[in-house]
Parts: sequence; C-alpha cells; structure tokens
Amino acid sequence: MLLDFLKLAYRNIRHRDKRSWLTIIGTLIGIMAVVSLISIGQGLQTSIEDEFKDIGADKVYVSPGGGSVAERFSGTAAKLDEDDIETIRRTRGVDIVEGRVSGSLIVEIDDETSFRQIFGVDPDSDLMKQTLDIGVSEGRYLRSTGSSGVVVGQSIAEDQDLEPRSRIEINGNDYRVVGVSKSSSNRNVDSGIVMAMEEARELLDRPESFGSINVKVQEGYTPSEVEEDIEKNLRNERDLEEGEEDFTTNTAEDLIRSLNNQLSIVRGVLLGIGSISLLVGAVGIMNTMYTSVTERTREIGVMKAIGATKRQILTLFLIESGAIGLVGGAMGATIGIGLSWAATSVISSQLGIGITAYVGLELILGSLFFSFIVGMVSGVLPALKASRLEPAEAIRHG
Repeated sequence: MLLDFLKLAYRNIRHRDKRSWLTIIGTLIGIMAVVSLISIGQGLQTSIEDEFKDIGADKVYVSPGGGSVAERFSGTAAKLDEDDIETIRRTRGVDIVEGRVSGSLIVEIDDETSFRQIFGVDPDSDLMKQTLDIGVSEGRYLRSTGSSGVVVGQSIAEDQDLEPRSRIEINGNDYRVVGVSKSSSNRNVDSGIVMAMEEARELLDRPESFGSINVKVQEGYTPSEVEEDIEKNLRNERDLEEGEEDFTTNTAEDLIRSLNNQLSIVRGVLLGIGSISLLVGAVGIMNTMYTSVTERTREIGVMKAIGATKRQILTLFLIESGAIGLVGGAMGATIGIGLSWAATSVISSQLGIGITAYVGLELILGSLFFSFIVGMVSGVLPALKASRLEPAEAIRHG
C-alpha cells in the first residue's frame, strides 16, 4: 500500500513539473541557509575552541580592569606591576609567570607610515611565544643579548616586502628586522611587531607596568582553582574586598564560554533569517497542494467512488507534500554543505586559523527529516480538504 502511495505521489509531482520545481526551490533555499549556517557556525566554534585549548589549556590570564570610566580614560586606573608578578608567583599551583606590554605605535617602512601593534616580551620566555602563538619562518627570534632587533608579523613582511636585515622605524627609532613570524592564529601578532620588553616599555612610556600577566599552571592543578587563589592573593596585596577588584582574571574556559555566548547570539539571528526563507517555502508547498486538490477534484471523487477511504486520500496528499519538502531538503542540504566548505575556506584564509565546516551525519539526517516534516505539515490543510470531498460532488466538478 505504501509503495502505491509513493508511486502516485511521484506521478503527481512529475505531472506538475514546473510548479513542483518552483515549490521545491522555496524549500531548497530555506534548508540551504539553515544547513550552511549551522555547518559554518559549528565549525568555527570547534576550531576556535581547539585553538584556545592548544595555547591556553593550562593558562590563567591577568589583565588590568575595574576603576571608573574617568580613571580608565585618564590613564589613572590601577595597573599591573612587578609586585603583582611576585604575588602571583607565590600563589599555590603557579608554575611560570610572565608579564608583557603592548600598544599601538607609528611605524615607518620605506616611507610608508602606519599604526602597528607592538608587543613587548621577555626574549627568553617560551610561555609568551606559546601564548601569543609566535613562531619564526625566516631569520631568528629575539635574543636577550643585543638590542634593536624586532620580529615582524608575516602579513607585514608580505605587504612591505620585509626580510631579515631590513630596517624599519618605530616612533622615529631605527630597528633591524631579525626575523619574520610564521602565520599565527593571533591576527594581532600576524600584523604586529614583537620586541624585547625593555625597549617596548621605553617606546610605550610604561617603565614599570605590564599590559597583562600570563600564568602557566603546574601539573596537578586546574586553571580554575589557581585562578581563584590568584584573585584572593591579589585582593589581599591590594587591600581590596571581593567584588571591588581592579584587575580581571580569565582562563581558556572563560574565554571559550564568552565566545560561545557571542557566537550563539549571532547564530540565532542568522538561523532566524534562514527560518524565514523556510517559512516562505512551506507556504509555497501549501499553495501548490491546494491548487493540486482543486485540479484533481474529479480524480479524488473517482478514487473515493471505487473504495478509497478518507484516511487513504489524506495519507496520499501528506506523502506528496512531504516528498516535495524532502526533495527540496536534500538539494538544499547538498548545496548548503558546499557553500559552508567554500565559506570556511575563505574565513580560514582571512582569520589565519584552520576552520573546517561541520558535516555530521545528524546534521544531514536532521535536515532531511526536518524538511520532510515541514512539507507534511504544510500539506495538512490541503490534505484534509481533499479527504473530506464528497464523491458525487467531486465527480461532477469535472
């Protein structure tokens, strides 16, 4: 019986030809939008989570924060200094502590002037190299002995045709390029300049403060518990009550959670837009099925006259509308996955991190099932109308 229904549904869809394809396209666009957005969003989320876990699974980050808006704008807000470094170093579970400074300065390369992000780090610190994701593709990294050497980001080197032994000016001071960084997951590093801490402090006029402090956690401790101890010790050192902190601490989990919340909002908005397209497709299916019922009134009357029940007529039209949704869903899912692969390729090249579109079996089967259900739901009212036709009146309709 089911096979007969499927054959009839296939015949009727083929009979309408152009109208069926126009209806399928409406569903196709909606499913394509939903599938591509889910695939891109999930792929982006997974890739960024992996990046954070790789560079920060055992890290705690401390940065200046708090204070009034006026204090932050005037530069009088609390800063991080060597006392904070020592306080953190004495905290239980802390393995390595390193501070860094950063800020934008005027950089002149071959008579071209621009603002670039400057990172001041301890040349001997592997922690900073790992945290900032700094590698060297040409030349060498910074050394603690010697001065006036900088490592430039790969995008600067490519744009300005820089290589080791090139000369650049930063705030009017001459510096030699000793190395070019590898493509980094940190886009600021990719387009920035890394130099020794003391030189950066002098250029940025921050002789004693740090822009942030990075902490590596000892094995056997979790970043969250070490973070709590760091907060407690810094409050004691600064004579602050809980809730009055003028500093901020974060772990990779905190950053991932914040990022996921932001991505969820963006993904929700985009999925809402995709759902509107799917709603338009559902209305198209309903309209097509109503038209089909009107055109096939006599056929329905004949079927009822020879013994077809209301249930069978209802089932036939539901299968037919579901099939239209299913075909549109299959085509939409296929195109959506293709679009997501293309989009993630472009995003990867722009962000400098590897992003792979998410293509799980549950996404494919879910989109097919959802499109079939949307088709069936859209056909409920037309199917009910068809099932309730009286045989004699339906036959006279022709």
